[in-house]
Amino acid sequence: MVEKNSSPVLKIYIYFIFITGLSIFVYILLKYRDISLIGMALFGALAFMADNLSSPLPRTGSVAVNFEISFASLILFGPSTAILVTAFSIFNIKEFVKKVPHYKHLFNAGQYLISIGAASIVFENTYNRAVLNFFNPANIGFIFLAAYIGFFLNTLLTAEAISISENKNFINMWIYNYAWLIPFKLFLIVMTIAVTFLYKLYGLFTIIFTLLPLIIAQYAYMLRVKERKTLLNSIKQIVKIIDAKDPYTAGHSVRVAEYAEKIARKLRLNEFDVDILINIANLHDIGKVQIDLSILNKPGKYDDADWMEMKKHPEVGYEIVKEIVFLKNSANAILYHHEKIDGSGYPSGIEGDKIPLFAKILTVADAYDAMTSNRPYKTALTQKKAIKELERCSGKDFDKKISKIMIDIIKEENPSEC
Repeated sequence: MVEKNSSPVLKIYIYFIFITGLSIFVYILLKYRDISLIGMALFGALAFMADNLSSPLPRTGSVAVNFEISFASLILFGPSTAILVTAFSIFNIKEFVKKVPHYKHLFNAGQYLISIGAASIVFENTYNRAVLNFFNPANIGFIFLAAYIGFFLNTLLTAEAISISENKNFINMWIYNYAWLIPFKLFLIVMTIAVTFLYKLYGLFTIIFTLLPLIIAQYAYMLRVKERKTLLNSIKQIVKIIDAKDPYTAGHSVRVAEYAEKIARKLRLNEFDVDILINIANLHDIGKVQIDLSILNKPGKYDDADWMEMKKHPEVGYEIVKEIVFLKNSANAILYHHEKIDGSGYPSGIEGDKIPLFAKILTVADAYDAMTSNRPYKTALTQKKAIKELERCSGKDFDKKISKIMIDIIKEENPSEC
């Protein structure tokens, strides 16, 4: 959960989740008195370790296998032990070191306890412990049912908190951050069943070996996310270098990314597409890395030779970005971000619906920032004049729907200047 917005609504939601989780915690301890001290100590330590080694999710939040560890203790020792094991994972050292707000700790505690508490209640009311065959089909089915109930509660509660915090669509936020985990969860449940079965057969010494695949899976995902972030940060540094080459366009790519995101959200694009578009927008002018400084910093208007050189940057940028695995399918937005609806753009002269949506968005965002920025050969337009220019070029240079959205955004953010 993020700290962008600590509005009263968010705080009420957080305290409600915490109080609900605490109530479930007390209820389970009072109703089920089957506490295993060994199970609590062993699985509690493992849950604590797993949560402190959590991997970041694509946009915000993190993923860890501490729920699976708590769930294994539920199968082996019962609800009271499981909820006490879960309590261990609430103490995340990384978050205390980073001094995250207290309400984040409260929320995490509440949603952890609600998730494992609900899963425990469902499990105890369906699972038949009297059946000797551990792999009884009905019992295995109830394990999956209870585990997925815990998963959906955990992710839905967190997605709602993020949605309130960032003022973003709840469904989009859940799909972007958590939908991809559904099949991964299947693997984790199978591993949980294996952990509990081997523990029943051979005792606690099997825990080290049976939990290893879970820890490796979590660690591999963490490395993947870090690799992606490192790659993007490296490329963004190149973008900053490009901006530094041309003082008149410094910050241009960042602003274009901000406008593109606002347009995308007005179009109600899902979070996957919004995230890709932001990255593409940040890199849309990366092809200028090969353009000579004498052209970029030329004080007057470009001549034909200068324009020929400048018009190469979409193709150069496309060749660079298409090599980035998670951006390659959308890299053509960079190639076509100077195309026009009437077909008079470059480099290919395509028109209308042949231009990808992301490219249409970039075209408008890029043009608006150019209009409202000072350049060596022109002064920035006022908001009113920029709106008139967007209206004049709508249906010619720009997609009508997207240019109208951009105009609406300008009017919303600058009502006194429009």
